[in-house]
Amino acid sequence: MLKAELLAPSALGAAELATWTGWLAENTALQRGFFAPGFARACETASGLARVAVLHEGGTVRAFLPFQFRTRWHARVGLAERIGGLFCDNAGLIAPPGFTIAPAALLRRCRLGSLFLTHLAEEQAAFGLGAAEWRIGHRIDLGGGWQAYLDALNAGRRGFVADTERRLRRAERDYGTLDFRIDTAPDWAAVAPLIAAKRAQYHRTGAADGFEDPTRLRLIEALLAAPTAECRPLLTTLAAGGRVLAQHLGLRHGGVLNYWFPVYDPAAQKVSPGRLLLWRTLQAAADLGLALIDRGEGDSEAKRDFSTGTARLGVAHWTSGTWRAAAARAWQAAAWRLERRRSGAPAQSGSAQPGPVSATAGDV
Repeated sequence: MLKAELLAPSALGAAELATWTGWLAENTALQRGFFAPGFARACETASGLARVAVLHEGGTVRAFLPFQFRTRWHARVGLAERIGGLFCDNAGLIAPPGFTIAPAALLRRCRLGSLFLTHLAEEQAAFGLGAAEWRIGHRIDLGGGWQAYLDALNAGRRGFVADTERRLRRAERDYGTLDFRIDTAPDWAAVAPLIAAKRAQYHRTGAADGFEDPTRLRLIEALLAAPTAECRPLLTTLAAGGRVLAQHLGLRHGGVLNYWFPVYDPAAQKVSPGRLLLWRTLQAAADLGLALIDRGEGDSEAKRDFSTGTARLGVAHWTSGTWRAAAARAWQAAAWRLERRRSGAPAQSGSAQPGPVSATAGDV
């Protein structure tokens, strides 16, 4: 019978970690830093509320489900979210081919009332895990090398390539010789200016400040302090004349880079410094050992310009069909009403999150 043991990520043994990383190596869909045990450990360091459900049967590990609780109250009622929360760009189960389980059965094994996920990788359907809705994400395949990628880009988007080359020339004319830097082992001192610039961007554009929660700052610190082969921060910088024009902090798993936190100098916007930084990163991909750049969720023109293909990322709100599910939904509804009152918004019926994917006891 399939059972689940709930552990803090740091409590996993060497054999369990070897099984986990072995499954990542065997499945290209799982080769993202967010699926790695190192990401789960960093989330635990940041909040203390990260968990891993180790599913086993007859002494054999069958799957791992990393998740977290937003607060200790959420933990008490079993209301879970994807590990890393807002800062996680790929979510789901880590398992070998052939393993399947229904969402409700998974949650009951893990003693959870509900689990809310965004960025659910579409390949998770092979494990029996579906979404209520799907959103588009973009990828850049560099498996054939820079020249093959450039040739294909010229064939389909010649005007974009020419415009980018014009902006490169203008950037050098206006700011001086471009200096592209790669830091494969950045520390906090190197990343702190990027975070400050990103927070300024959030404020300038009216977007919510993702770094306002100190837990998320601690997550970045933990990732920088303990990189692994499956989860390694990568910092790239484009500068000229001693001035930083653009930077990006990504999360790397082997040959795959998740494009995570880009930021640019708004005063240099006329040369599109963010675009130029990505262009230089693509040119250096072979030297870095990168074969794929995952641009994450979103279907903007800026992503389509570089894209070689799309992926679907799902939104799912699974419930277990138990008393924990009812308690979790009641807590969620109360928290939502309180948040609405604090914000001054009119009360409305419904949930703050999408409705659950249908999953009943018959799905076991």
